[in-house]
Amino acid sequence: MKKILPIAILSGALTTFAQGAAQVEITLGDAQDGHDVPASLWGIFFEDINWGADGGLNPEMLANGGFDWLQADHEKWDAVNDGWVGDFRDGGMARLSIQMNAPVHPNTARHLRIESFGKGLAGVKNHGLDGMWLDNGEPYALTFNWRILDVSAIDYEASDWRSENLSFVYSGTDLSFEFPFGFVKIERDGDKATFSILVTGRRAVEFDNVSLMPTGPNKVRAGMRKDLVDHLAALKPAFVRFPGGCIVEEGDFQHWYDWRRTVGPKVRRECILNRWTRPGHPYWETFAIGYYEYFILCEELGAEPLPICLAGLTCQYQKPEQRCAVEDADYFANVVLELIEFANGPVDSKWGAVRAQMGHPKPFNLKMVGIGNENWDAEFFDRAEPICKIIREKYPEIKIVGSSGPAPDDNRFRYAWNRVTKESADLVDEHYYRDPNWFLKSVNRYDNYDRENKPKVYAGEYACHHKIGKEKPNTLWSAICEAAAMTGFERNSDVVVMASYAPLFARLSHNQWAPNLIWFDGQKSFATPNYYVQQLFSLYRPDRTVPVTVTGGEHIYACAGVKDGKIVIKLVNANENETSVKLNFKGDARVTVLSGEQNAVNSIDMERVKPVTTEVSLDGSISLAPLSLTVVEQK
Repeated sequence: MKKILPIAILSGALTTFAQGAAQVEITLGDAQDGHDVPASLWGIFFEDINWGADGGLNPEMLANGGFDWLQADHEKWDAVNDGWVGDFRDGGMARLSIQMNAPVHPNTARHLRIESFGKGLAGVKNHGLDGMWLDNGEPYALTFNWRILDVSAIDYEASDWRSENLSFVYSGTDLSFEFPFGFVKIERDGDKATFSILVTGRRAVEFDNVSLMPTGPNKVRAGMRKDLVDHLAALKPAFVRFPGGCIVEEGDFQHWYDWRRTVGPKVRRECILNRWTRPGHPYWETFAIGYYEYFILCEELGAEPLPICLAGLTCQYQKPEQRCAVEDADYFANVVLELIEFANGPVDSKWGAVRAQMGHPKPFNLKMVGIGNENWDAEFFDRAEPICKIIREKYPEIKIVGSSGPAPDDNRFRYAWNRVTKESADLVDEHYYRDPNWFLKSVNRYDNYDRENKPKVYAGEYACHHKIGKEKPNTLWSAICEAAAMTGFERNSDVVVMASYAPLFARLSHNQWAPNLIWFDGQKSFATPNYYVQQLFSLYRPDRTVPVTVTGGEHIYACAGVKDGKIVIKLVNANENETSVKLNFKGDARVTVLSGEQNAVNSIDMERVKPVTTEVSLDGSISLAPLSLTVVEQK
């Protein structure tokens, strides 16, 4: 049991004096009157939006290496729609086509055929997902399947598929690998590179599952892009919610995220069009990162997995949504039961055996699942309730997260809270993407929530949208407003037991949504001011709260607690003036401050806003910078 220190060590109250404003007094109560803070409080939410998976966490360098992007017929191959373009050299020419006969695997049947009829080189070239960068001295793996076709008969006859697996260390020069069919070439293109498959002479050759990936520890962590995983690890998340978000449901049952299609060998994972695709900008899910990889990521981060599962109806934003009959909801309950078996079942069970075959005989120890995402009204509850009942009957130890709809205060939200019970959900997922004023006014949102008769709260998706013109950038102001609301989450963490910002990732020039926590391109990534707010709240999560009262002045917010026997105080100054704070506390402290100009943003080239930590000996006073989050940790 952790030791609880009386608040008397502070020798009284914190008092702030805003320049030209009324005196602000922050009074800390006794830790004995606080409550234990759940270890689950601060986590992360991943959805494959903004190229967060393919083009993001997935370290694959080629676009459409499996040739499974299914586009409408068009006259010429192009990189946007196909990932590949024709590559003809030295008088070579060929017919390029997509075939489905006798595939490597029926789930990913589409493959490339090159029918070369010239004497030169003919084939295809790949530029990667908006660019391909190889680093000198780094190891890479090149793999693909190919087979020769006998073209002497009227109908071509295919030989057996062959597999190629090559490893090389990139030296900065062009590379050419020779095969019986021709060549694979990696060539410099300015500061980027291209990848070509070239057939020699008059012959027909088919290719599939072409992959080029970095393999060294400088580029890959837990099978994913290292710099992005490093950003996640630095947050110290208690949980990871995945895979969405709206992509859980999609717009129809043809595209719903069926976790069973994302495990096992990657060659069996059927590629589908992503919910976030846009006209002229196709966006595909290859499931190279599937449920197994998400569980591995959770292990790497030391975080609890929270998979979100379909509740028998597709996305209610996309009309008309598709719904199963209520009496068929058991089908989707069984999908969840199979997921739990995949995560936790013994190796001799059907799905536990799949997990073991993938290299993880030890169970993942799944403890919770979500049923539905941003679903609402009777259409959702009529299906979710029987699903939850079936889950509880077989796995009563599994916690269930329900939905309160897409908004924090409308009729759908009120319907959800009126209908939900502790039997149908252990937590209710609330979402809010709102402006700065809403966040500042919502600091006390959870002060009067029902603590006895209703489920706990999971603030599953939230972000402050600070609109500047037509854009919603990740400004310092948006981060400070989020920090203010998060003081309310922490003060009320006997009700709000989980929280996660959304969305998590965005690739520059390929985002469908803003703002986002972490931005990146093909080489580098950067954290936003919002990221650092999340990080500070997570790193300084107390073991137990200390009651806080703020009186006088405006836009000063606080929460406090005891962590490892030491007092930790979070102070948010949402004013544009510096505020002198009197702390009736003397002694050594570590003070971390996040501050800057209201519209300041970070970029791929410079992080203008990031925390600065100093160690000081406090003698009873401290100044809060304008527009700042300050963390005071007793040493």
